[in-house]
Formats: sequence, structure tokens, C-alpha cells
Amino acid sequence: MSFDKNLRNSISNNLLHHRLNVKWKPTSKLTTTGEFRTRLFWGEEVNSIPEFAMQLRNDNEKVNLQKAWIQNKSLVLHSNIERLNIEYRENNWNVCLGRQRINWGVTTTWNPNDIFNAFNFLDFDYEERPGVDGGKFQYMFNNSFNTQVVYVHTGNRKGNVAAVKYSLNKWQYDLQLITGWYKEHITLGAGWAGNIKDAGFKGEVQYFFRDNDSTSQFNLTLEGDYMFKNGWYISTGFLFNNNGLYQPISNWNNINLNLSPENIMPTRWNFMVTTAKEITPLLSANLSLLYSPGTNLIILLPSFKYNLASNLDVDIIWQSFFVELKKDFEAVNHRIFLRIKWSF
Repeated sequence: MSFDKNLRNSISNNLLHHRLNVKWKPTSKLTTTGEFRTRLFWGEEVNSIPEFAMQLRNDNEKVNLQKAWIQNKSLVLHSNIERLNIEYRENNWNVCLGRQRINWGVTTTWNPNDIFNAFNFLDFDYEERPGVDGGKFQYMFNNSFNTQVVYVHTGNRKGNVAAVKYSLNKWQYDLQLITGWYKEHITLGAGWAGNIKDAGFKGEVQYFFRDNDSTSQFNLTLEGDYMFKNGWYISTGFLFNNNGLYQPISNWNNINLNLSPENIMPTRWNFMVTTAKEITPLLSANLSLLYSPGTNLIILLPSFKYNLASNLDVDIIWQSFFVELKKDFEAVNHRIFLRIKWSF
């Protein structure tokens, strides 16, 4: 359910989400993977968004493997083949061809290093994350040093991505260095994951070169987390986006939450605090708060998870958005989700 700033004028939306993941290993060195996602949407939100089905496709997939079985004003049945690849492994190297997930991210909320297909942290119902069409070659020099070479074809004439990642372990940190070609421009990046005493410390940085320095894109994220002895978990995150908004806006629609590798957050400075606690062995709670100064954007994200059975979970997720509009700080939207998830 979606509500306006006064928690009135609710709009409903319903989703039946099915996913089937299949693997076949004809030999010890060869693995084929297929993952199929089908979603049935119905409700007022489907009716209120023009061309709802058209917005369901991942634009980074070159080959169109989706199908809208039913498409009308209030109901959409949509399927997509999200993984379809073949992987060959031989001692210290492997190669994977086809639709796959290329995930170079290190941190949790924002991933500047994930230049192939950015993940939207607000999309809680997509743990598998989107895929791309391409090829990946990985070579393991030893247990602490390996390299990956990836080429992705998005189907857009100027949208292909090719990059190399070097991963190593040094000073008790997992480090990665990235260089490549992103949509006709050079990109450089680095990431790390380790600890400062008992607290985790991670970070990523990515720079996208442009013809004009003023339009070049720079993203930096830092993240720390700690688990207390009494079971409380806390995580803090920071993101800097040099081209992001840093002033109040007059229209909520100016906040673009359709995230991409270059626009992993529409605002320049972003701070996130998350705390979580397992209240009982079956019930856990999570609360995240995001604040973007300058624009004065706040996103409040509380949630509860209850384990009904070993393969059956119930989640309640709330999302509230607040922002300064025309010098007035106000709520702009609230959303509440009830999710029942069965793993079979």
C-alpha cells in the first residue's frame, strides 16, 4: 500500500513473484545455469503507471528474453529468463558465457564498483540481483591473487562495458583494482574489505572519465559495521556522488531513484545508519535511516521478519520519504509491504 504525506489516499498493488533456479552439471568441469522469474502484478498502481509492463525489462540485457503474457490496465503477467549461461572450470581458471550476474561490489548499500548493473537498495524483493549478457574469464594465480576480465553487451550502440579486475589480499585486507571501458569512456576504481580491531571496514571508489571534467562522475562509499555481544548489530554507510543534488528542490519528481552505476544515489552527500536485532530465534527487526544534507532528504526504513517455518518467512517493510520542498520539510510518500516468502 502507498500513501500520501498525510497517510491518506492509499493506492494498492499486489505481486505474486515466482523464481525457479536450475543447474545442470554434465561433467565435473561444466555447469549450465538457468534462472526464470515470473511476476503477476495487479492493483491500482498497475493502472496508474502508463506502460507498466514496458518498465519491467532490464535495459542492460541485449537479448530480449522477456514475455508479457497478460497486459491490461489492471493486471500484468510478466516472465524473464534472468540467467542462462554455461561455465567451464579447469584447475585455476574458468570462463562463463551468457546471461549472468557480474557482481564486483564489496559494500552493502551502495556499490560504485558494480559498473555492470547497479542494484537498488530499496528493492528488497530482489535478492538475486539483475544480470547482463556477456562473458567472464577468471584466472587464479594463487589463493590471494586472481584476475577477472569481463565484456558485457547491453544492446545499446554506446552502452557496452569491458573491464578488468585484480583481486588480492594484502595487510589482512581484501583489495580490488578495476580498470575498463564504460559506455565509450574510461573508468577506474578500487575496493577494500577488512577490519579495524573488531569492527568491519569496507569501501569502494569509482571514477568515470568524461570529455568535460565538470561532467566526470566520481562515487565514493565507506562502510563500517559492528556486532555487539548482546546481539545488536549496527552498520554505518557514507556515499559521495560529485554530480548529485545538494540543494532543496521544488518538485519530488526531481529525485531520480532509478539507480544506475553512474547514479547510485541522486544526492551528493548521503549517510546511512542501520541497526538490527534478533528479538527471538524466530523474530528479527531492522531499522535503517538515510539522510542527504543540502537536499534534506530522509528515508526511513523499518522492517520485521518472522520465520513461520524452516522455509516460510513473513516480512513487514515500511518505507517513508521526507524532503525539503519550497523551504518546507514534509513527508512526500509512505509505503508498507507485507511479504510472504516460501522457498521450495
